[in-house]
Amino acid sequence: MKNNYFSNHIRLKKWAISWLIIVIGLLFFASYLLPNSKINSSVLSLLPQEQNNNVPIDLINGFQDRLDKQIVWLIKPATNDEIQAVQWWYNTLKQQDFIQDINGQFDQNFQQDWGVFAYQYRYQLADPQTINRLREQTQFDWVLSQIYSPFSGISVNELNNDPLLLTRSAQINQLSTAGNLSITNNWLTGKDNDGNTWYMLYGELTGSSFNMKQSHQIVNQLSILENQLKQQWPNTEILKRGVIFYSDNAATQAKSDISTIGTLSMLGIIFLILAVFRSIRPILLTLLSIAIGILCGTIAVLVIFGEIHIMTIVMSSSIIGVAIDYSLHYLTERLLHGDRESPNQSLTKLLPTLVIALYTSLITYLILLITPFPGLKQLSIFACFGLIGAFLSVILWYPFLVHKLQVRANTGQTLLTLWLNLWQKKAMQLSMIFAALIFIGVGLANLTIDDDIGRLQTIPPILHSEEQQIIAITKQSTDQKWFIVYGETPEKTLQHLEQFLPKLEDAKQKGILTQYQTINLPSKQKQQQNIAIIEQYSPDIITALQQLGLDIKFPSIEKVNHELITPELWLQHAISQGRKLLWFSEENGHSAALIPISGITNINAVKQLAQNEPGVEWLDRRQEFNNMFTNYRVHLTQLLIATIIVICLSFIYRNRHHGVKMALKSTLPILLSVGCALSIQGFTQQPLNLFSMLALILVIGIGIDYSLFLSNHSEQKQSALLAVSMAALTTLLSFGLLVLSHTSAIVGFGLVLVGGIFAAFLFAPLVIKPHYKK
Repeated sequence: MKNNYFSNHIRLKKWAISWLIIVIGLLFFASYLLPNSKINSSVLSLLPQEQNNNVPIDLINGFQDRLDKQIVWLIKPATNDEIQAVQWWYNTLKQQDFIQDINGQFDQNFQQDWGVFAYQYRYQLADPQTINRLREQTQFDWVLSQIYSPFSGISVNELNNDPLLLTRSAQINQLSTAGNLSITNNWLTGKDNDGNTWYMLYGELTGSSFNMKQSHQIVNQLSILENQLKQQWPNTEILKRGVIFYSDNAATQAKSDISTIGTLSMLGIIFLILAVFRSIRPILLTLLSIAIGILCGTIAVLVIFGEIHIMTIVMSSSIIGVAIDYSLHYLTERLLHGDRESPNQSLTKLLPTLVIALYTSLITYLILLITPFPGLKQLSIFACFGLIGAFLSVILWYPFLVHKLQVRANTGQTLLTLWLNLWQKKAMQLSMIFAALIFIGVGLANLTIDDDIGRLQTIPPILHSEEQQIIAITKQSTDQKWFIVYGETPEKTLQHLEQFLPKLEDAKQKGILTQYQTINLPSKQKQQQNIAIIEQYSPDIITALQQLGLDIKFPSIEKVNHELITPELWLQHAISQGRKLLWFSEENGHSAALIPISGITNINAVKQLAQNEPGVEWLDRRQEFNNMFTNYRVHLTQLLIATIIVICLSFIYRNRHHGVKMALKSTLPILLSVGCALSIQGFTQQPLNLFSMLALILVIGIGIDYSLFLSNHSEQKQSALLAVSMAALTTLLSFGLLVLSHTSAIVGFGLVLVGGIFAAFLFAPLVIKPHYKK
């Protein structure tokens, strides 16, 4: 921008009209874009997609998407065998459109399907224990132990059809991996420590758990059904667990945060502007530039990312406090000097500082783009385009809209003069610096570090309590500690799984872990081996049984089913019930099997199990993200230290002509603001984490503007201080209200910003040279 550019009124008007046409076009584009856009509320989608393993990301995402759709209920009737309430809940859920699959009941049809399939493919599905007994020639002894056991209930018909008891062995083996769960009254059940029976039902949603509108309707409908259940059976208890409940809670909290923070922030800013300008016109002008900034930011995010995250909306509302600065500086200049200079002259006077302020803010937000977090990338894009939109609205439109703005040259003169005079006194400066150093020292001494990803979301106590009860009853945790076995084809994956399972079983026997779950589907290669082994050893076992007087016939080789089980066939039958979630296959054939691990006593030993195993990786999603948070916090700290050093050296160089003392003193506002921002976390017992460091970036980017405006020689200090004061107050109103959020991470983010911005404003007068111009 050149001075002669602004002296050309016609040319400026053309630019203003051009910007008006662009804004109108953006409004039409937004009216098309918004109804077709997705608002994402998934906490996981805020996390980086990068990973430290070789597993194709599509396989991990595929598993995660299906796990996110799962819901589990545990129902405790008034008495252990009173299952009417359980049956009603099961039947009612089956009628709901949002449930595509509901399980937990093992009725006669299910048992028949399971039994027929297990018998038909008993050779192929032979469990490892049976194969070992056959090879060790101990299968005959095991069969005898089952025949003569008073509790086995083996019939003659079973012996004739399955003399090696392959189906029975497979069933026993499957039940042994069911944890604390068993079958009671044809239902999947678990028992609590008091011996009460809890009936377990689990289902899968038809759609995503993160569709805000749908999720809220589903949660409400389930709540209505739960009330109906308790009305009919008052003494029945029900527990629930599912991502959808957390997602809906997060969305509800976010909506509340947006409403509270946005409303209070806007009301506070309007009140402040009204109190200073005593006119409605500055409010309308300010709202105009902010609205256009939000329009530009929203469209940019939706075009670039295809969606906008709910947390981005919450945090982006805080850029109002930054975008409004351009309006306030210009309007304040007109308020104090509007009778002595034209609107174009006011703009020409402020433009260099406004441009620097925009640059520093853009650089600050652009730093967020280097982080791997999608939510912060969205915030960065939103802020950059939003600030540019607000900036252009101010410099292109305001000169044509402020002609009748009231001028009051003595606004706040007494207070501002007193404040500036106070900061000219050495005693004032030394005492404030000394007090700040004590504050910083005590705060840093109490500062702790916590990179736990769990702080991203605050779990409601009721949902947390129910989840813990479900874990205690089922012994199935939600830690998401898995081995993932993968391959380019289903057959390759299953072979990798079979190579790895003996190692896992050995670790279980050594007490390194207490339980693991896996699918009961052998590879085709293994199925063929099983058939061959059984056909090799079965004649001797059957002959031995006949010698005991049992009337058993040799199974005809022709009658033995040699068809091999494919994953598709396995998934279609009841034999895969409860284990379908552990298998995932893509259209290109890439497949994977999950092995959830529980009861880990030596995490390092468990991790080492995957070493040198082809197609096997250890996954601990939470720990991976925690480590990633730690790494990025450390890297960001190093970046911040380098940035602060560069800024301080720049200030020293800029003020070198005023002496070494003044040059060094000019660095104090930025140093003290960073120190105070960190210390306030120590005082409020908010741990330092990655979000704290991100907030510090904003503190530096925004706080440096205050020093720049007050040290600008071309500006009068009174008008500069009034504008900086209003800018700081509006910023504090925007960022400070983040402490009202229900999310701990956002509260910490807001605290750092409040402490840092306030300190930057408080100590900004240190950069004013003695004998300033009023």
